[in-house]
Amino acid sequence: MLLVALAALAALAPCGASPLNVMFVSTMSSPSHYIWVSSLASELLRRGHHLTELVITPPATPHPNRTSFVVSEKTYAETTPVDLETVYECNLFEEIQMLYEFSRDSANIVFESKAFADLLKHLKQKKPDFDVFVLDFPMQEAFIGLNYVIGRKPMVAMTAYNLPVEVLTLMGSPYFPSLLPYSGVGAHGGDPLTFTERLQSVYRWIGFTTYIDWVYRPDVDKMIAENFPGAPPLAELEKDVAISLVNTNPALHGAMPLVPSIVEVGGMQARPPKPLPADILEWINEKAAPHGFVFMSFGTNVRAASLNKGSRDAILRAFARIKQRVLWKYEDDDILDKLPPNVRVSKWLPQNDILAHPNIRCFVSHNGGLSTQEASYHGVPILGMPFFADQLGYAKKGERIGISRTVIYRTATEEAFYEALTDVINNPKYRANMKVVQNAVRDQKETPVERAAWYVEMVARTGGAPHLRSPALRLRWYEVWMLDILAAAALAVGLALWLVRRLLGALCSSGGARRRTKAKAH
Repeated sequence: MLLVALAALAALAPCGASPLNVMFVSTMSSPSHYIWVSSLASELLRRGHHLTELVITPPATPHPNRTSFVVSEKTYAETTPVDLETVYECNLFEEIQMLYEFSRDSANIVFESKAFADLLKHLKQKKPDFDVFVLDFPMQEAFIGLNYVIGRKPMVAMTAYNLPVEVLTLMGSPYFPSLLPYSGVGAHGGDPLTFTERLQSVYRWIGFTTYIDWVYRPDVDKMIAENFPGAPPLAELEKDVAISLVNTNPALHGAMPLVPSIVEVGGMQARPPKPLPADILEWINEKAAPHGFVFMSFGTNVRAASLNKGSRDAILRAFARIKQRVLWKYEDDDILDKLPPNVRVSKWLPQNDILAHPNIRCFVSHNGGLSTQEASYHGVPILGMPFFADQLGYAKKGERIGISRTVIYRTATEEAFYEALTDVINNPKYRANMKVVQNAVRDQKETPVERAAWYVEMVARTGGAPHLRSPALRLRWYEVWMLDILAAAALAVGLALWLVRRLLGALCSSGGARRRTKAKAH
């Protein structure tokens, strides 16, 4: 009876009650990227799980359940700054080359790091038994080899990059260039892409897919073979991926057809604010800034200090003309003697908490995905200055749904910047439209990070969530698109037409022969 009672209590215990041993890897060379994935790490720790992690940023606070291997070497983003003067004008092939050079070099820096060597030594000596492997996957695919080292556990692939087509392919979910722009942000409220947008989407899909399949994935196989001797190739190791956590939310990114193993957890990093430092609060509160304030930040991958001096000074002159105070994340000291009285700069600022302040009027942003999500969560209209990658898609989407304006860095004059800025500040439509998006973003049955953690636990409980696995993963590409059915149908129609032709030919020949026989008889 006691055993029966204990079994009944176990059945009533909340899902995820037993602590998990989680391998957690995030090596993308982007501090803002880590802000997103670390939200999941923090939630898993809050739930009592144990983490062994390989990361590029030290944890903000120590935790007894956390064993961290932190890459201390300078990341690729730190050693190779983005050239803001040319990146916006990259053609498709230059864009592909830039992105995957970033991917390869970022991975190689980690592979050569002391942290990676120490992790392998730890795994060899301690032989920890993991329940699940969580990997920041797209563009760092080679680290899937760690799952071979730990015995091929059920995997969770996560990405802060919206919804890469590689993730759709990985999970057996169809990609339709007519519905989702390649590496872009989806339509809103069923608003379809135009002919030009669909044409561009197909063009980018073909270009990227060709490069990924014929160049990049073979390179990843080489990296896996070099760093994880004896490991299977990428295509085999990908079979361990049970679900993918993607950084999208229909309220901002649009609705897309997805298989259930792709879980939307967009905006995991957006949260209620923490108290601001006193010096910042004194600068932006209603007493100090009766007309409100403007916050400007280009995130962590685009340095505001890398703006050319002409553009930087044009922005400063525009700021000097507005009534609002300005708080600007700026990384160098070369601007301090040029600041108008209403502008303050700092090398680091708590973005999420600043965006939550009720006195803010506008967020001047590079339109990065995480920044756009945080602005949406807090209901702040945006003046965007995009440079590359998903920034361009978010800028276009923001204008389409009326939550932002866009200025182009290379052509932005003082007057153009001032006109767009004052429009976003003073025109109530931007804040009203953003309020609609904010309400939809927040209207969820649980927070995105809670949903993400639950799915990690579910993957461990079910041994890889086989019930969510798409049958497309066991079909060849031409079977998914039913080209074999079309070929069989075409063959059947062709054969039928050939038989009809032969039959008609035979009937005609027979009729002709009878007529000739009758003619001879007469």
